[in-house]
Amino acid sequence: MTEEQGKTPKARNPAADPDHAPEKQSELKLNVGIGVLGTALSVGVALIFFFVLEDIVLGIVFAVVALVALAITLRVASRKRNAKPQQKS
Repeated sequence: MTEEQGKTPKARNPAADPDHAPEKQSELKLNVGIGVLGTALSVGVALIFFFVLEDIVLGIVFAVVALVALAITLRVASRKRNAKPQQKS
């Protein structure tokens, strides 16, 4: 048995990549898109609960979910925007 056969393969950890890496930029872009959709859907559901079903409690719950989704989306968008390009030496 060679030394390479005895080693277990290591999984790639995309969270460890720097924000300026192309794979990470793609991941952040996807996260922003999902966050925008989640925020829009949560706002829509909150409006339905407030105005159509007149259920204030569930409307507030979904409004809070929308705010949290918006905060996370803005955080990821700022990480994407602030990623510094890799300097060539």
